[in-house]
Amino acid sequence: MHIITPTEIEHVAWEGYLEPLGETFKGAPSPRVTLGEPAWWPALRQAQDAAEQAMEGETGKKWTPPSGDRRYTLLRLACTLHPPAEARTLYKEATLTAYLRPRHDVGPVVAHDLYPQRLTAEEKGTFKVGLGPDLKFAGLVDISLLEVGAEIEYQQVYPVIQGYGLGESRPYWQFAHHEAHPLLGCQSVYAVLDAPQDAGGVRLSVELVATLETRWGPITVGLPQEAQAHLSRTIG
Repeated sequence: MHIITPTEIEHVAWEGYLEPLGETFKGAPSPRVTLGEPAWWPALRQAQDAAEQAMEGETGKKWTPPSGDRRYTLLRLACTLHPPAEARTLYKEATLTAYLRPRHDVGPVVAHDLYPQRLTAEEKGTFKVGLGPDLKFAGLVDISLLEVGAEIEYQQVYPVIQGYGLGESRPYWQFAHHEAHPLLGCQSVYAVLDAPQDAGGVRLSVELVATLETRWGPITVGLPQEAQAHLSRTIG
């Protein structure tokens, strides 16, 4: 399976203006954002089966999944921060969070792995990552990784990204401003979800919060309540 990460959001889940969180001054800036429709590949097991056959046929080694009683789904989330209307306003940071719950209450759904976990301003260009036998993201330094799971082409747009929440039901990514690169544009992130076999699917909710630097000082903004109805899905 070969996945090319789009540089622009192709399918919009919600688009609108972030609202100030808490009390603030009248006329506080409300920047426009776009959140993409979540993309997921629930048939990752098919790729695992192909990987097992490939590894046994080419290396003689038997492939064993991380846990036979779990379901692993590859998830992609995307958001776009549009330029603020106020010229002296800029994004200092933004946080994109995924809330994960099983459809049937049979145990937690957690993030088995995240990509990216850390990218800095010194890293530029297009990266290729793959899912290894342990369903963890890894750089494609070994061509055999192409036979396991998925190959993903990823073009960095934000200068600094840090992923958090491995092994937890609330993974999130923080995007930080860098002097050489404004915090604007579209970015996609990936997670491998680990759910019980009988979960009946994964309930996903997405949240976006950002901090703006304005001429009046820093302001924290987030999604309006109406956006939540557009950003909840059952996947897998």
